[in-house]
Amino acid sequence: MTMADENEMRDDVHYRAALLTDLPGLPSDFTPSDDRQGMIHHAESDLRETKFCAPVGRGGLGKELSMRLSHATVGMAPSLQEPTTTTTTTTPPTAGRRTPSLAFREGEAETVRKVLDKVDATSSKRMREGFNERNFTAGVLNSFFIFFCLGRFPEHFWILYFVETVIFIPTKFVSMVKAKPLCEALYYLDLCWFLNFAGMLALFAFPFTFLFDIDIPEEWRREVYLAAVGAACGPLLGATLVLPFVAFLFHDSRTMTGLFIHLLPPILTYCFLWHADEIREAWPNVFHLDYLSNIKFFPDSGPFFLPGTGLGTVAGNGMALYFGWFVPYTVWMLAVGLDLPRTTRRSKQRDGTPRPPRYDTVFHSTVRGGLCILLGKACWGRPKSVSIQQMENNDFELRDFAVYMMAHATAAVSSIYILAYPCFTSKNAHLCIIAGLIILCVHRGSKRYTYYSTAMYGRLIRTNFEDLIAEDLAEESKTK
Repeated sequence: MTMADENEMRDDVHYRAALLTDLPGLPSDFTPSDDRQGMIHHAESDLRETKFCAPVGRGGLGKELSMRLSHATVGMAPSLQEPTTTTTTTTPPTAGRRTPSLAFREGEAETVRKVLDKVDATSSKRMREGFNERNFTAGVLNSFFIFFCLGRFPEHFWILYFVETVIFIPTKFVSMVKAKPLCEALYYLDLCWFLNFAGMLALFAFPFTFLFDIDIPEEWRREVYLAAVGAACGPLLGATLVLPFVAFLFHDSRTMTGLFIHLLPPILTYCFLWHADEIREAWPNVFHLDYLSNIKFFPDSGPFFLPGTGLGTVAGNGMALYFGWFVPYTVWMLAVGLDLPRTTRRSKQRDGTPRPPRYDTVFHSTVRGGLCILLGKACWGRPKSVSIQQMENNDFELRDFAVYMMAHATAAVSSIYILAYPCFTSKNAHLCIIAGLIILCVHRGSKRYTYYSTAMYGRLIRTNFEDLIAEDLAEESKTK
């Protein structure tokens, strides 16, 4: 290789390395310091064209970048420049050349700064939402503490459940009230929250009656116990299985609260079912569990019965508790709830104008997440554009709500047969189901953390580059 060839290769390697590595904010030693480092960092010699010219394509930004790339090659070896029709005099490699770093900064520094500002803004938003090492550590340690107490002190696990819910539920409620653009406080009317509030009330009532010497009939205690087993091991376990947002996100107290209200009640029920002797020995005056030897899962008439019948059994009481929520909630949604989040509400103010939307519901949040399109296509043959318009306006059809509630009831009742029954009949089955759901929730959380650390920022950068290119093209069209 001749000296001229070596100079040409050196110029080209340094130019390409600078284009790809000399970003604002990177450490100074990241730019290749000599030929060898340049060759190591940028062995693929076509990166300049594919990474810079191809993404911008045609338009103002592409033209400007091409011009700056052509200026940047001034003073380089003739073989690296595009052929021209005129004869030029090749200048020596070291004479009057602009450095590659300067050429890059003059070309795309402003664009990169804008994108980095977007990335920094997203990172700051995550930090404000609790994505930091302190919250992550607290979440991990709290989870370990919960499982330690389950294995070591099952007779006292009810106290831990009560403390966890008393702390986390009000904290989540504050964030739900402050949620934008719509307040999420009415999410507390959903089934999972209703069941947890009922459980908290029962756990508070039993020690309270003992402390103040208030007698609760043994039959009432038994009926509450049966309903708790059916609801916790049925609908709550089923919701943990199918809802994708029930996950271990250790830094996020909102997500962890959602996990606890779905997963802790079945774990608590496990303690009362399979460690009843330890609980009775530790708390003889609080929990009267003498009736456990004489309880049934299904009524004597068989496993199939109408809601409201079959009382005195796990399945019968569990269904009665579910439909005790289902009927009032459906009536409230039809009378009030469906209208609350609508962009143009049916309810009017005194001056005749529609009331502003202020509150969201779990139904609206679920359906506008894509379920509206699925229901419209599968059930009604509704055009996708119409479903999208309904999602944007939070204005859904009554038939969508009817299908949603029927599916909800079907899933809840089925979970009592599919999940609650094996939990009631077998300790090992109960433990395996809980362990499987814990693994599933950990997997969901790991996917989310993978997204946070990789795909999210790549998608953010691509999106902002597309936006900047679109803005540039718009500016160019205005000037023409």
